Amino acid sequence: MESHGSQGAEREISRPGDGFATPRSTPNPFYFDFVDPVCYVVAHMIEAAGAAAPVAWRGFELRPPPGALIDPRRDAWRDRHARALALAEHAGADRPSEPALLPWTRKAHELCEFARERGCAHHVRRTLFRAHFVDHADIGRIDSLVDIAVQAGLDRTEAKAVLDVDRFTGAVLANRQSALARGISDVPALVSGTGSLVDAGNRSEIMGWIECCTPNTE
Repeated sequence: MESHGSQGAEREISRPGDGFATPRSTPNPFYFDFVDPVCYVVAHMIEAAGAAAPVAWRGFELRPPPGALIDPRRDAWRDRHARALALAEHAGADRPSEPALLPWTRKAHELCEFARERGCAHHVRRTLFRAHFVDHADIGRIDSLVDIAVQAGLDRTEAKAVLDVDRFTGAVLANRQSALARGISDVPALVSGTGSLVDAGNRSEIMGWIECCTPNTE
């Protein structure tokens, strides 16, 4: 199988014996990458369940630069896309398309970190997913990312400067390192206090994780 992360893209599921924890005040991390079709579907499921705010969204580059870009024609990636389509069908989520270009996503994740600082991370994240899977835009280009920043109400000049000087590169690298420290080397990865679900493809398991992220209002 093709390796997509620095330690490979093995499919693994780690679960606690009693299922995911009950809702908690500390946000549970969701590690994702913008070019991954399963992440696209899981993100849609989280949004549809109204659980975007309680989740700690953490960017994870499947193929950090200067490594070779992912080849979408490889069997391993086509299998991943097939899993995403099956999950989308079962979850009633948007079906991801098959962009011909899978760019490096470091700058896209940097933009998300900048947007988090300015309070518009959810808007920017949704727009980035749409830009890649719907518009087939090159989200590895700074000019494309600056346009997305402006759509979210961010200042064009400041957004370009932030990306040009790599202001949030450290934060993106730290997110990836935190995943690797948990033994996570592929996405999507859904983490709770009692276990993690990596390279998720089962709707019921994903929904169980989403429910554990949702605050108990009773």
